[in-house]
Amino acid sequence: MLFEEAVNYIMDIPKFGIQTDGRHKTGKDNLLYVMNKLGHPEKNKRIIHIAGTNGKGSTVQFVKNILCSCGYSVGCFTSPHLVKINERITTSKLSEDRTKIDNYDISDDDFLECFLIVKQAVDESVDEGMLHLSFFEFIFAISAVYFDKCIVDYIVYETGLGGRLDATNIVEPLVTGITSIGLDHTKYLGETIEDIAAEKAGIIKFNVPVIYNTGEASADKIINEIAISRCAKAINVANSEYLINEFTDKTIDFSYYTSYYRYENIKLKVGGAKYQVDNAATAIEICNTLLGCLGGIEEDKIQLAMDNFYWPGRMEMLNKNVILDGAHNTDAIDRFIESVNYEYPNKKIRLLFAVSGDKDYVPMIEMLCDRLDLIEVYVTSLNSERGISAEYIAALFKHYTNKKGGIPIKIFSDDNINNTYNAGYKSAVSADDILFCVGSLYLIGSIKEMQ
Repeated sequence: MLFEEAVNYIMDIPKFGIQTDGRHKTGKDNLLYVMNKLGHPEKNKRIIHIAGTNGKGSTVQFVKNILCSCGYSVGCFTSPHLVKINERITTSKLSEDRTKIDNYDISDDDFLECFLIVKQAVDESVDEGMLHLSFFEFIFAISAVYFDKCIVDYIVYETGLGGRLDATNIVEPLVTGITSIGLDHTKYLGETIEDIAAEKAGIIKFNVPVIYNTGEASADKIINEIAISRCAKAINVANSEYLINEFTDKTIDFSYYTSYYRYENIKLKVGGAKYQVDNAATAIEICNTLLGCLGGIEEDKIQLAMDNFYWPGRMEMLNKNVILDGAHNTDAIDRFIESVNYEYPNKKIRLLFAVSGDKDYVPMIEMLCDRLDLIEVYVTSLNSERGISAEYIAALFKHYTNKKGGIPIKIFSDDNINNTYNAGYKSAVSADDILFCVGSLYLIGSIKEMQ
């Protein structure tokens, strides 16, 4: 079998198995049955487990960088991938000269080798009456086999959907983290912030500390209650003090204080992404808790971690005329708007937008029209079964911009992403302006593939 055939096999697996209720996936029993056949490669590892609606991927990267700056090798399992499936499974370590962090996606050969090991276990399990693993469970199993094979000091697992029923929740972590919580995947996780917080808090384990920074008082209450019931020390990062000292289009300078340590003037190279300060602070707290550093990890190591932070598709400046942000729910759109208005307060906004049909896209569009000074909107459709007509979404933008009043804006729609991007990019370049691309990480992946 070739690598490409293995990838095609995985991509053809239903996202949630055969159950009609997606939140149940295939059931933990099926995954544990396969992991038992594999010899439980996920056990006896030093693991950090992170959940959240938004910010969990960035927090994983910050945690990884901090641990690497302290001299540890780190494996990371994240989702989704933007261009190639290998992006989901990575290893990282500090460079020999200790000036940067080297990151490596799993190679095609290693991916194929681990795939074949997992597939054999899955095939045997199905023959013995179990269900085939879902898409995410299969990739998680591949990651566990790979990290067992390559041997790293720490592994950071990001949940895929929710937490309580997520495939990654079979791991036994040393510390758990919960990031920003908002309304997303309500079909599977519940209709309220409290419901979703309870699902995310399902990763909290007995006597294992949890670090959280949800941005929602009602979510904090749920997490704290569940932590108490499981005798888990709970640290709310929002109770600490972190201040933005300087904000530019290229960097954010911030300070972070707790009763145990102080960091002054940490520079974060994420111009425009104000929300990344929340994720960086959460990661600092996770690592200090994990490593037992009451006085705090040395500031030069924290700064090295910040210097090496890179997480594509999050207020990423692709070039001087294009900024990519994968905001795909109302909470993330709110943070995107905040960042744009904070960094570009007097700029007329050109927007490229596409969204999955299973998202709550109407309030997302209303927020963008109401709170951004839009002059042009370019609407396209995703190349997936979850794509939704560009013409239909464009009509919503027309409705909400007209509702706002003022001069009618230009709205361009084409289901072809290439055509829409090229039209928006040409307009931005001719005006020496910026095209903001938002609405879906799949859109961001498609744009990056064009480059």
